[in-house]
Amino acid sequence: MGPRRWRAAVVLAAAGLLVTGAAPAPPPPPGRVLAELVVPRVAPDLPGTTYREFTTTLPDPRGGPLRGDVVEVDLTSPAVRVDLLTPPVVPAVATVPELAARAGAVVAVNGGFFDEGGTGAPVGVEIVDGAARTSGVPVGRRPAPPAPPGEGPDAVVGLDADGRAHLARARFRGALRAGARVVPLAGLDGYAVPVDGIGVFDPAWGDAPRAPATCGSDTDPDAPCSADVHELRVRGGRVVGAGPPGAGRLPGGTVALVGRETGAAALRGLPIGTAVTVEAALEAVGAPPLRVALGALPLARDGAALAGLQDTERAPRTAVGLSADGRRLWLVTVDGRQDASIGVTLAELARLLTDLGAPIAASLDGGGSTTMVRRGRDEDLTIVNAPSADPLRAVTDALAVLPR
Repeated sequence: MGPRRWRAAVVLAAAGLLVTGAAPAPPPPPGRVLAELVVPRVAPDLPGTTYREFTTTLPDPRGGPLRGDVVEVDLTSPAVRVDLLTPPVVPAVATVPELAARAGAVVAVNGGFFDEGGTGAPVGVEIVDGAARTSGVPVGRRPAPPAPPGEGPDAVVGLDADGRAHLARARFRGALRAGARVVPLAGLDGYAVPVDGIGVFDPAWGDAPRAPATCGSDTDPDAPCSADVHELRVRGGRVVGAGPPGAGRLPGGTVALVGRETGAAALRGLPIGTAVTVEAALEAVGAPPLRVALGALPLARDGAALAGLQDTERAPRTAVGLSADGRRLWLVTVDGRQDASIGVTLAELARLLTDLGAPIAASLDGGGSTTMVRRGRDEDLTIVNAPSADPLRAVTDALAVLPR
């Protein structure tokens, strides 16, 4: 996208009200990132949402201008609900405007990290309408920053059935049962099966081949494909097929179990016709059952940035903030890699979210994925940030606000 056109605005700062054109605000106090909130004169906010722009100047020797966008969502409002928007199958991508337009969203931001340039499948968990869509992939196969010390790789931002937001964990539980024999399963619809593991694939995997999920290792995504693989297909509680990992959409009610190394050996011990039960589910840890969830990188808890966050590379970022009671949600994008906005590190992003008033925060995918769309009252859907990718990057999912 080209340079963003600034609209007429008033500027709100902690020291008082500043009008556009007044002297620049001083740098934010030590430990803060945000200096000013800019309230554009655009179409009125829809009920349950409040849209703002923000600007600041990062003061250190590597500093420079910074701008971004934030939508605050009142999760108690009967006018809106928050959902996760996805393409029709797990290994697929679409732009945020495409996903938002299909769903009739009023606000949306790009979602979690994903296998960009590969399958397009998510790196982490997705839960949609209370059902597991994918459990993600092993940590060593994730093109995403490591979790800060004390935080697990299975962190999610999610909403429960009452609409309350949580920064929690989502743990995969899976097993293949054949009589008294129980074989553990490693994941659901993930683009990488762990070494010695068994992955479950269902019709949501679409037409994509399943064999590439057995390539790489738990620490090296470029490691050779496993030479020891086996697939079982299960329908109606019985093994109905066996052989090398296949391709093509599975029929309804059919799942494919893809094993490598030890996992492959376990599957070979179950001939066609064997009665089996396949169990695969995601359970929330530290939260009630979640209606919607996506993988995220924790940034802040109890109003403070977490220790150990990356503090060297500034980039465009997308983040989610949560109130302590889970009744408010902040959707935030920060522009970067531009003269008008240099981007932020993850540590700065954490402080930015707490400056905005969110005591709990998590990062979603950033860089060229960072996109926010919004529609005002009686307005068309518009990209409100300045994405750094041209053309606009297609992503794996989007976190969106929809009218009820």
